[in-house]
Amino acid sequence: MTIYHRILVGVDGSNEAEEALKRGIQIAKKDGATLGIGFVADVRRIAPLIDYEQTYAKKAKEYGKGLVEIYKNEAEQLGIENVETFVKFGTPKTTFVKKMIGKFDPDLVLVGSTGLTPTEQFILGSVSDYVASHAPCDVIVVRGKNWRDRKSTE
Repeated sequence: MTIYHRILVGVDGSNEAEEALKRGIQIAKKDGATLGIGFVADVRRIAPLIDYEQTYAKKAKEYGKGLVEIYKNEAEQLGIENVETFVKFGTPKTTFVKKMIGKFDPDLVLVGSTGLTPTEQFILGSVSDYVASHAPCDVIVVRGKNWRDRKSTE
């Protein structure tokens, strides 16, 4: 069985990302790994609102910092000794792969399979698909609840 030393989880506040974080914490605890938690503020949303860019950027940064701090505290309370956090601005899929993965150098990445509409997925592409295709390490895409739990509730 593979033992991971550096695990990076991409978070955005979605249920799927929270499930990815829970699984990342479980694996980090089992393997004694360093856990990275990363949030990317999506700049695509501010392009048409240049006048509001500063306000949006400030709020997005505050949201991201608050989110990763909450998750960091949760991981530490669950016994993870080494936790690093990252908040970046950019297009989520490329910024996550090029800047966060590049800086943290993980051997495992976990991301949630956050639901885009079919049109959004066609136009923008899925962040999880991009990460799975471009990350230089193992990637786990988490679809929310564990499949056994989903199956028993459906």
